[in-house]
Amino acid sequence: MSRTVRLTTCNNSYEAHILQGALQAEGISSALHNENMTNLFGGLISGFSGVDIFVYEDELDRAREVMKAAHELPQTSINEDTEAL
Repeated sequence: MSRTVRLTTCNNSYEAHILQGALQAEGISSALHNENMTNLFGGLISGFSGVDIFVYEDELDRAREVMKAAHELPQTSINEDTEAL
């Protein structure tokens, strides 16, 4: 099994769940990180803002394509900043 990498950071859990649902519909597994902290503190505390979405490294290219399609939807503000952990 490959390692997980950060696909993106969403502004809030709502956006993260929308993207996670789109990934799931394409058969791509994902995990959310920082969701609870973002819900509790929102933008009040620097460093806790945003919900990270992680995918398996071998699914990263497909996940980026799904994310790109999600960007074409109105009113999305998903950031494209992939970072390996």
